Amino acid sequence: MELYYAAVDTARLFILVVGSLVIFVGVVQAILEARGADGSGRAARSMGAHAALGLEFFVGATLLNLILNPTWVAVATTALTLVVRRLITLSLRNSAQRDQQERL
Repeated sequence: MELYYAAVDTARLFILVVGSLVIFVGVVQAILEARGADGSGRAARSMGAHAALGLEFFVGATLLNLILNPTWVAVATTALTLVVRRLITLSLRNSAQRDQQERL
């Protein structure tokens, strides 16, 4: 049983690192894209997309944490991560719709 918990915890940590790297790469890429015409809009969309993807990894990690440590704090952390992920998704969708309307 200890091996199982160690494996799940290792997977959780790996997923957190990958999610953090995805977000970090998105921020760096957004900084580089911020130059030029409409750079801030492109940068914001790029950063938002990478943050949403990184949060997908965080959701997986918090679910694994919930398996390892089924407490109310773990439940609250998972719920908060899901809410933040959903808010970013809604924001990206609204931004895309706004951009599409501006092009018309």
